Amino acid sequence: MTSPRVVRVGTGVLLWLAAAAGATAVGMAAVGMIGSDIFGSSQDPLTQAEVEQRLAAPTTGQTTGATDPGTPSAEPTTAPSTTPPSTTPPATPPPARARVVNALGAGTVTAQCNADGTVRILAVTPAQGYEADADDDDADDHPQVKFESDAVEVEVRLRCVDGVVTDEIEQKAEDLRPHQPSR
Repeated sequence: MTSPRVVRVGTGVLLWLAAAAGATAVGMAAVGMIGSDIFGSSQDPLTQAEVEQRLAAPTTGQTTGATDPGTPSAEPTTAPSTTPPSTTPPATPPPARARVVNALGAGTVTAQCNADGTVRILAVTPAQGYEADADDDDADDHPQVKFESDAVEVEVRLRCVDGVVTDEIEQKAEDLRPHQPSR
């Protein structure tokens, strides 16, 4: 016959195992919900083809904020067209791809060429310890961006050559002697 003490210990162990299993299940469910909203739907990352398709799609106006593609839109939807797509090329060339220029570790400049041959700076991101000073013009033939730290100044000059952003980078050390980077 088993003693009451053994029964109590056995019951305690079983209850502890049940609590541990329950806590594990709740923890796994919580981790599983990360990345999905309250209602359980989640958004999968876009494929490269989907990204290119969305970038190529014309926009009808400026957006004021990010929208969730999983939520219904207030705009009316139209039925798909039954006519085959046109095979004529578009009247305007597609926009040039943006290029990210690494400024010798001082930061990055993202720019693209406009149809008229000017350069449009899209973003300037200084590295930690650097400050950036960019031209104020929206589009310029030869814009320049300076990244400055206590010891180094890096100047990036941009231009469009055959529709591609090309860069010229000059680095000046603390004594402000020019140092040309090796490419």
